[in-house]
Amino acid sequence: PYLGSRVLEIGAGSGTMFNCVLEREHAVALELDPGLVTELARRFVSRSNVTVVQGNVNDPAVIDQLRALRVDSAMTFNVLEHIEDDVSALRSVASVLTPGDSLAVLVPAFPSIFGAMDRGVGHVRRYRRKELVTKMQIAGFSVVEAHYVNMPGYLAWFLNGRVLRAASPAGGPRLVSLYDKTVIPVTRLFENAIHPPCGQSLFVAGTRR
Repeated sequence: PYLGSRVLEIGAGSGTMFNCVLEREHAVALELDPGLVTELARRFVSRSNVTVVQGNVNDPAVIDQLRALRVDSAMTFNVLEHIEDDVSALRSVASVLTPGDSLAVLVPAFPSIFGAMDRGVGHVRRYRRKELVTKMQIAGFSVVEAHYVNMPGYLAWFLNGRVLRAASPAGGPRLVSLYDKTVIPVTRLFENAIHPPCGQSLFVAGTRR
């Protein structure tokens, strides 16, 4: 509900989440990694409503290019935690949008469970709700939603990263796949009704002031 008809994804990766907005009027994927840009172009080259942009969100030339595409909303999933100056990145996104446009953000939550897995994938930080809300406000957004998601994942991440000190999920890909197929559907039903007090991730949405 926070995305409009012309959506920008910051840090689109290989296109997993970007694939969810392909039916919009215009979908713009911004990605820094050249290999992933090539993958995005390969996957979506046949779609006339898709634009793939390579570059850094803090690069003035990239910002000018994005402004010219006239997006009306933006999303970024598991990207901000990799950026040292995350406030500057949020300000850059705000500069691409116009007042009333929206931004949806998903990030890893709770510094208390920061561990070996976070370091292994290049996380600079995990967030508390107040921290990200404040940073979005500083960057020029009015926050309209902020809540934690995936409470079972919080416990699993704590056990795996802090107790076991593992750099990758215990049990490997098969256990992760089983978790996604069994635990996540139940968690989604529960958390759609009641926002949990903690979670593996934090979702925040805001509108450009």
